[in-house]
Amino acid sequence: MKRVFIAVILLMAALFTSCSGNERDADKLKNEYQIYYIDSKSSGIVSEGYVPLGETKEQLVTELLEVMQKEPTNMIYKKAIPEGVTIMDYRIVDEQLILNFDTKYSELKGIAEVLYRATIVKTFSQIPGIDFVLFNVNGQPLIDSNGNQIGLMTAEFFIENTGAEINYKVTLYFANETGDLLKKTRRNIFYTGISSIEELVINQIINGPTEVGLYATVPAGTTLLNVSTKESICYVDFNEKFLEKLPDISDDVAIYSIVNTLVELPGINKVQFHINGKPAQDFQNTNLGVLFERNLTINEENQ
Repeated sequence: MKRVFIAVILLMAALFTSCSGNERDADKLKNEYQIYYIDSKSSGIVSEGYVPLGETKEQLVTELLEVMQKEPTNMIYKKAIPEGVTIMDYRIVDEQLILNFDTKYSELKGIAEVLYRATIVKTFSQIPGIDFVLFNVNGQPLIDSNGNQIGLMTAEFFIENTGAEINYKVTLYFANETGDLLKKTRRNIFYTGISSIEELVINQIINGPTEVGLYATVPAGTTLLNVSTKESICYVDFNEKFLEKLPDISDDVAIYSIVNTLVELPGINKVQFHINGKPAQDFQNTNLGVLFERNLTINEENQ
């Protein structure tokens, strides 16, 4: 009987310890938040778990803001609040969180802006008592491309709307008739979210112009092997056909048709070329191994 009694006591202790551990795990899971980021292809949003220390709405908003402005643990993700964009202040009014961005936010356009907005709204909507998020830019309500106020947003707002802007307007650069300058064109491309915007616009350049008076800058057979953007640098990897350069096109026109097109996209300031997965070197008479920035002097409209 004594042995049975001891066994029962040990079993009860084990059950108590197990239950306590499960309760602690449940509490931790209950308090875990998802911090949302943009994926490596800029085609959707992803998240990482985070357990905050704050308890009140104000504490949680402040803490999550700090976390969202840091680089993600997964280095291939892009942080929710991009470089150069600042949240000047915020306030909580009943169940609404009102974020006031500086004017840099207005430079975000199209799908990129929608994705950044989705990461922020979905992150803060997890806070108990925060049911709506409102964006202001320099104290004025955020407006869409049609001039309409975005208004109050919830996490559910982005289930359909993140991918709603399937017609994405981009600026592309092709050669002029003599091949020594660039001419730009505006084009609507069909965005499905499967490929990144960078991939779509580069393939537009590879496929060549459809407009009269514009000429190809990239030789037939050129293939985009990979493209990614990190810390405002877009890394573009072509196969070796890119190096064969069209005979009537100058080095600068071939290079800056890619560079100027990519730098038109939000979040890209420089371009680095790779060939077959390795940093590029020589390109005819030009060193292709450097970081390239936008070159406006080669645009025909600036001559």
